[in-house]
Amino acid sequence: MKKYAVFGNPIKHSMSPLIHSYFAKSLNIELSYEPILGSLDKFETEAEKFLKNGGLGFNITLPFKQDAFNFAEIKSDIAMITGSVNTISLKGGVIHGDNTDGSGFIKDLKNNIKYEVTNKKILILGAGGAAMGVIPNVLSEEPSELKICNRTFSKAQILSKKFSSFGDVDAITMDSQKKLQFDLIINATSIGINNLKFDLPNNFFKKETVCYDMSYGKAANSFMNWAKKNNLKFYNGLGMLLEQAADSFYIWEQKRPLITDELRSILNKQL
Repeated sequence: MKKYAVFGNPIKHSMSPLIHSYFAKSLNIELSYEPILGSLDKFETEAEKFLKNGGLGFNITLPFKQDAFNFAEIKSDIAMITGSVNTISLKGGVIHGDNTDGSGFIKDLKNNIKYEVTNKKILILGAGGAAMGVIPNVLSEEPSELKICNRTFSKAQILSKKFSSFGDVDAITMDSQKKLQFDLIINATSIGINNLKFDLPNNFFKKETVCYDMSYGKAANSFMNWAKKNNLKFYNGLGMLLEQAADSFYIWEQKRPLITDELRSILNKQL
């Protein structure tokens, strides 16, 4: 039986085992997919052990995406750009690293939400790994502009400079007085995870603004409540989770599973 896994800390909350087991069953592929609680200072050792014991690949969630980048011997172009890896695969004994977060995000927007980023004004809240994982893919869709807003302004500046060669991207502060009125606001912060109240100034949105939280479940509630209060359309990151998982599955098995309503229903019951 083919062996796959997901490394994270914490890992109990991960729905990846459920998703990949469903994918495998739908495609009649026999595989096991286990959640592994990684030790914070022993990622490389534990990852090597998994592969030496017959593992063919694994996903990586927080806080190991940078470690996984360092662990990979060959990195995809998008992994090199973002500096993080969420999918490891073993090919001919060589460890390959890829990042499907950004492709999963764009596929959710285009295929499921039917939203086109091209020529839109986009705001990304946050300047950590989550934001970094999707910015190149967002810019590849050629929005009219992309702004990054972060509690620590210097981090947003660093990120905008990092990706400036890919498109029109700039850092802004929360107290900007310009009439910005973004078409799409993406939350890539841990505000909801940390149970903090979400708020944005009125000049950041208009009545047609679409809100998207890369988190899902309780972690997305803070942004969702704010969006509802302001009568704005809101989507959580469950679709992104499924799409990036399907992209990972394709890297391993060269078959892309269908994301069904049945699977969405199963996951929603877990939230």
